[in-house]
Amino acid sequence: MRILRQLSIALTLMIIVIIIGTAGFVLLEKLSLFDSLWLTVITVLTVGYGDTFPKTLAGKIFALAIIPVGIGIVTYAIGTITAGLVEGHFSKSVGRKRMDRKISQLRDHYIICGYGRVGQQVAAQLQAEKVPIVVIDRIWEHPDAHMSSLLYIEGDATGDGILVRAGIEHAAGLAACLPGDADNVFIALTAKGIRPGIQIAARAERPEAEEILIRAGADKVINPSSIGGKRMAMSLLKPASVEYIDTILQSRQQEFSVEEIVISASSDLVNQSIRQVDVREKFGINIVAVKTDRKLHTSPKADYIFREFDTLIVFGSREDLIRFEQAAK
Repeated sequence: MRILRQLSIALTLMIIVIIIGTAGFVLLEKLSLFDSLWLTVITVLTVGYGDTFPKTLAGKIFALAIIPVGIGIVTYAIGTITAGLVEGHFSKSVGRKRMDRKISQLRDHYIICGYGRVGQQVAAQLQAEKVPIVVIDRIWEHPDAHMSSLLYIEGDATGDGILVRAGIEHAAGLAACLPGDADNVFIALTAKGIRPGIQIAARAERPEAEEILIRAGADKVINPSSIGGKRMAMSLLKPASVEYIDTILQSRQQEFSVEEIVISASSDLVNQSIRQVDVREKFGINIVAVKTDRKLHTSPKADYIFREFDTLIVFGSREDLIRFEQAAK
């Protein structure tokens, strides 16, 4: 941006010199507007074709005055352009504008505030789910992200201007992954103020910050230290169980996942029980829980009747989950 600002200054000064030179030669040399413009340009650029030149003493003195000014401005502009080409500023600026245009066209995407260790894991998981994301980080020094064509904005996510630039008005969710609890609280407040219905997951470093983040508007608060500690303890106490869960969730042969699937009003599943649909045999999935407007039904029984707009929390392979999601539409 500094290079572009310097170039715009040089071009502005050049235009001013050309206007002054043209007006001066019109008054002093009594030339037409075009001839005066032509004489000014060849004088400033020191071309000197010889077809047009000052003939009066006043005109020659005037030309002597604008020649060094014009040479200085042209030299400054050429140096700025050369520096921009060498340092890659122009290509970066063009790339930045192209990226901003892509971000402005996004809908139902997810914004990740902070691209540290936690933010990178969130981004990797969302990319694996093939959902559009935009990352905001104060200082962008992540060459791997550049290589992966990740949409990003360099700036302070606590500012509402940056969130608007990231397309928060059209975003489906936001992950506040900054290491400071105060920053994440501020992001949650700002995001809810701009888009009240957005889903927010926030990182908390201190246990006492979790309640504050909920009050600030976070729908879910995650404490990485707490989760990591519990997982380590379970690995010591129940290593076989933890190993089994890791195996089925991270199997290279078949990828398993937990999904939320909403039953639409037009679905054939409406008003049928789990037993009637024969979910496990027909689709190869397990229904972990059913969320309705009133409550969360964990481990629903076989006689549970599906209702429209029920949210099913299901577990299975990706292929089976896709087939069941199609049936729920």
